[in-house]
Amino acid sequence: MEIMVLERLIQQAESAFERKEYLEGMQLLEEALIAEPNYGKAHNHMGWLYLYQIHDMEKAEKHLNYALKYSPNYSAPYFHMAKVLFDSRRFDELKSLLEKASDASVSMSFINNEYGRMYEVHGKMRKAVEFYKKAFRWSMDEQEMNVYKDNIRRCRDKRWILFF
Repeated sequence: MEIMVLERLIQQAESAFERKEYLEGMQLLEEALIAEPNYGKAHNHMGWLYLYQIHDMEKAEKHLNYALKYSPNYSAPYFHMAKVLFDSRRFDELKSLLEKASDASVSMSFINNEYGRMYEVHGKMRKAVEFYKKAFRWSMDEQEMNVYKDNIRRCRDKRWILFF
């Protein structure tokens, strides 16, 4: 199937999702995947749907893995897969994903923030703050920068509380 037709199906699915018509969006994505099973962007969107709307982590992970396999330079599946791995506490796999993400031109602010989150949950607050500062440095978005500032404050509070 021609890439323009596939892209149109993706856009239609996104529009359906915006209207909260998830079944319609899923059907459009399935149509794209039947036509082109190796279309990473459709797998990413299907993974997003399973992750955030249907809450089926297994199917979400399956589609996100396909998205990463077939479209390794597409940044969106890295964001979603990072959530899957973080939430399931698979930190070694998350670290590996983040290493690949930096090769795929994924936002350095995102990558550093995820490293910060990993160190924070492991109680390594100084290391977490170091990565949150790197995330802040790479960010050009005011809202994102406020999140990173909050992350730094939270780690400093935790470090102070855990010290006593």
